[in-house]
Amino acid sequence: MVRPPVCLCFLVLCLFVSVTAFGQQNIATARRHPVSVDSSFFASLNTKPKHMAFNKLSASTNAAAKQQDPRIISLPSFTRAFSFGGQVYPYTMVGQDPNRKQTTTVPTQYIPLSFFFDEFVDQNNNNIVIDSTTINDEIKHSPLFENSQYATGFTQYEDAQMRAEFYPLFNKDGDNDGDDNFHVLFGHPQTLIPVTIEVPVGSSIVFQAPDGSLGALIDINFIVSQLNTLVQTEPISVNAVPIFLTRNAVYGDFIQGQPQDCCIGGFHTAFETNQVGNKIFVQTFAFAISLDADIADFVFGDPTLFADIFPLSHELGELLNDPFINNATPNYQIPGAPAGVCQNNLEVGDIVENLPNPTQPISLHGFTYHPQTLGLLQWFEGKTPSDAINGDYSFPDPTALISPFKPCPVPPPAT
Repeated sequence: MVRPPVCLCFLVLCLFVSVTAFGQQNIATARRHPVSVDSSFFASLNTKPKHMAFNKLSASTNAAAKQQDPRIISLPSFTRAFSFGGQVYPYTMVGQDPNRKQTTTVPTQYIPLSFFFDEFVDQNNNNIVIDSTTINDEIKHSPLFENSQYATGFTQYEDAQMRAEFYPLFNKDGDNDGDDNFHVLFGHPQTLIPVTIEVPVGSSIVFQAPDGSLGALIDINFIVSQLNTLVQTEPISVNAVPIFLTRNAVYGDFIQGQPQDCCIGGFHTAFETNQVGNKIFVQTFAFAISLDADIADFVFGDPTLFADIFPLSHELGELLNDPFINNATPNYQIPGAPAGVCQNNLEVGDIVENLPNPTQPISLHGFTYHPQTLGLLQWFEGKTPSDAINGDYSFPDPTALISPFKPCPVPPPAT
């Protein structure tokens, strides 16, 4: 869900540290042990899963991206449009037009982010470290990057979703076989040098669950500032999707060192990096968290929420369906949210995350993953009946959304 109060400015240089060296800080505050909390701690923060998206493109670059202007250097994309209520809604997605029945493979770059906490120490007075590299293999060999069986074929999770919504365009003979070769695939992730971020005093709460497991609630503005730096200093490419991932940490707004809410699981964004001659370079990337089942259960009372690849599947699905965060739609009520909580963009994860049981378990390599069910284009189009595979509005769980969007009960904000 879009949360405008957070500023994502890619011009600010902020402190970050690599695994080889930590920045020097004067820490005047006494260190302390992790906070022992129970479920009431997160209940008091009105805890709920949520995501964000940011469009940081200029008006001219936005317009160029919508028109498939060859001056834009970014991910391969195609543009189509739908109509609703007498208005035309163009949209841009990653890949090649489904009518062409071609396969697009998008390179991915994987950057695990670990944390070193200045404020919190263990029983031996050693600073707490939450290491994300321990789940590298789990993430890289997940259904997001390896094939499983779906109604739309034996393929990757996000590709299966896109094949579901464009099924009538490429599967015209109805047999879903090898000649129906529309695919949008992620290449096997290239792992960049892992990064350890030093978290200063007042920017986090390291908590200990009753079973002894440790997790962290971190100021969202702090992690955004770190990402501002990393996208300028890491060797990421505009032709790839960089993925920044953290483990056993959730994010919220802090005021004077105290958390005010929870829990943000990630975001995706697009911004201009350079202009050479008439070429405009546009970088996309995804940031997501990954929770171990015990931390997910403690925070949300559900071991599957934000577990393993849930947030990353949400962000990558939205990045493919709305790479530049400029695909406008009719103003709709977000399913499962209070009346009047609305938005008007093609964010396929937001429309499911508030519903009961939003995950779809998939077993691979002896591990059960929990990617999030995603909405389909037909839901945003208001199309009845849906012409997606099997007449569905969500995928791979068709019961999550059984009808198209409901208009927002309040007018959209003025622009």
